[in-house]
Amino acid sequence: MKTAFRIRVLRFSSAAVAVLASATAYAQPISPITIIDGGYSEYCSLAAHNPEHLPNVLITGTRLPLSPIRVCTLAIEAGTERVNRAANHNNRGVLHFETGNLDAALADFEEAIRRDERLVFAHINRGNIFIRREQWEQAISAFDRAIELGIDPEADRLVEVAESDEPGEGAAIPEMARVHFNRGIAHEYLEQLREAYLDYRRASELAPDWDVPRQEMDRFEVVR
Repeated sequence: MKTAFRIRVLRFSSAAVAVLASATAYAQPISPITIIDGGYSEYCSLAAHNPEHLPNVLITGTRLPLSPIRVCTLAIEAGTERVNRAANHNNRGVLHFETGNLDAALADFEEAIRRDERLVFAHINRGNIFIRREQWEQAISAFDRAIELGIDPEADRLVEVAESDEPGEGAAIPEMARVHFNRGIAHEYLEQLREAYLDYRRASELAPDWDVPRQEMDRFEVVR
């Protein structure tokens, strides 16, 4: 029996300027931010990691309020390196998603991939958009590529607290555990039950303290 609960674990991944990172790269949100000499890429990354804590950004000297999305746009316009521009598009996509603009978010994730096809978090975010839209086959394809690329262990060790059945409780979840879990959702909705079970099992292996994949596995009867 499928439940709506599983969709709630979706999370969108930010990319740092040079090194990809999960959303806990900055433990303490800071607001407001003051940008000195236009360090737009750095603050675009910070905004994407903490979108709910950055209603505006102040540019030194002008006191001009800028939205985080505008800061990311400035970072894209000012950027010269392919990897940095890809990361900035990914981060702006995260912010677009936070505002509910899925079309703009998807466009940014796809542009990030066009500029740097190996930007694994852009593939993950693209897959999560497709999950939200119930475009299961496209989601699987995006997650397949993310899994193929893999995540550097130093990046995947960065985790966040996930939603739990019990208030106040959570689990530390590596990025790839979420990818397998979300791909399992897509497989299950396509009635590809063996593939769904294997993804839930892999998610549980990658995040042994995370109860949700095990709860999903309990719904299956494994016939050998």
